[in-house]
Amino acid sequence: MTSSKANILLVDDHTLILQGIRHVISQMPEIDKVYAASSGTEALLLINTQPFDLYVLDVELPDTNGFELIEQIRQKYPEARILINTMHEEIWILKRLTRTPISGAILKSADIHELTLAIQTILKGGQYLCRRFRTILNRLQAEELLKEQLTLREMEVLQAIARGYSTREIADLLHVSGNTIESHRKSLMSKLEAKNAVDLVLKAIHLGIIPLDHK
Repeated sequence: MTSSKANILLVDDHTLILQGIRHVISQMPEIDKVYAASSGTEALLLINTQPFDLYVLDVELPDTNGFELIEQIRQKYPEARILINTMHEEIWILKRLTRTPISGAILKSADIHELTLAIQTILKGGQYLCRRFRTILNRLQAEELLKEQLTLREMEVLQAIARGYSTREIADLLHVSGNTIESHRKSLMSKLEAKNAVDLVLKAIHLGIIPLDHK
């Protein structure tokens, strides 16, 4: 961004949120004009008239979603700076956001300071992820690392434990000794920091290592 003030496009179908964000942003000294759209169609009409220094988008719109709108913006303006502003903090949303070419993401529950900080950071060429998203992302990365640490045999033993099999039954199933299964069980308990078999299975489900309907 040059030294001139920025023009921003807000896209959100919630009128109160749109008006509230517009009011906050318009008070920032870095901002010249704030344009608003309540649908993907309205947004595209504005986008086709001019580029904006920053696009603040919701991921849920009445006629499209933020991810599709991002693709359309990128096709026209490959270097566009985009800030996602959403109420959703589901893991699938965050995972998709990490694979999407955006400059930042914040929750609508974020305070005014964080919103303005995100905008200032992105306008200066940086990237911004709100504290809540950073926490979730750090947990996801730790979980993925843990999954990678489990061996194929440990995964087989874990799945068998989740099905309620005893050590003897698992040993027969995998054609190994009971001592070998006990060794894998202890390794699993250590890696997942579990207190017992029930805790082990619950943590494995929570981490997404085994599905909820493991039966």
